[in-house]
Amino acid sequence: MTNSAQPDLRTSIQAWDEAAWSLAAVALAASEAGAPELTAAARELLAAAGLAGVPGDPAPGLGNPGPGQVASQAAASLQQASALLRSRGDGWPDQSDEALLAQGNTSAQAATAFADLLLPVMGDLAGRLGAPGARMLDVGTGVGALAVAFAEAYPQLDVLGIDVFDRALTLARHTVAVSSVGTRVTVRKQDVAGFSDDDGFDLAWLPAPFIPRPALHAGLPRVAAALRPGGWLMVGHGKFDGTPVQNALTRLKTISYGGTPLNEEAAARLLHNAALTSVRQVPTPPGAPAITIGRKPA
Repeated sequence: MTNSAQPDLRTSIQAWDEAAWSLAAVALAASEAGAPELTAAARELLAAAGLAGVPGDPAPGLGNPGPGQVASQAAASLQQASALLRSRGDGWPDQSDEALLAQGNTSAQAATAFADLLLPVMGDLAGRLGAPGARMLDVGTGVGALAVAFAEAYPQLDVLGIDVFDRALTLARHTVAVSSVGTRVTVRKQDVAGFSDDDGFDLAWLPAPFIPRPALHAGLPRVAAALRPGGWLMVGHGKFDGTPVQNALTRLKTISYGGTPLNEEAAARLLHNAALTSVRQVPTPPGAPAITIGRKPA
């Protein structure tokens, strides 16, 4: 006899199976990369679920991503989960190129959202990013999509992307080469734990879910030291103020990436310990990472 208060395992698996295939249908319908009959079947499934308008052609923006962004976000989750089963938790080296690119394209949405979410609470940063000689550091640059997106958004900005993963850097170099901002984006192999820079940065991005704990704790103070006076550090991290299922899923994803499960309090403590000021968490939309920011004293 089963406990009526607990969901039946087979019923739960069936519901999750429907969810996984529905997510795949979003990716197919939004990208329109499949055969016409397959795309039509994907749209039929979404319509039956009441989501016929999701993969259409909305105007890009913070709360209204374009079809390419929708496809990347949906595909990234499925590809990363599949890689987890193959690797048993060995992290990014076991991800396919397609998964890496999907994750990178999803991350690049941050550049679009940046001005709306963060610039209003980051002092004179808007002016700094628009001035000749502006520089940004992208830690864990992956395939370089975020670095390129920021350079495209800010025509005076030079971006340095660093990573330790050779295959991702190969993809990043291609991303930069085929972009319109190749002269302003540089990627190189570099562990953040040993990072240093004498020219300084106006803005730095450090995503804790993709950085192992030892490298994060060693590298964050180095990144803070490399900021120009008045420069800002953004730390992306998990949201652990949701439901138990949401919190557990965030932790599982982070550990599968080989990163650090960092909550708001821990992120703020790291920034304060690095002698940064104006430390605060900036609200982000559902599905986006939490972001805690800090400023190097002018």
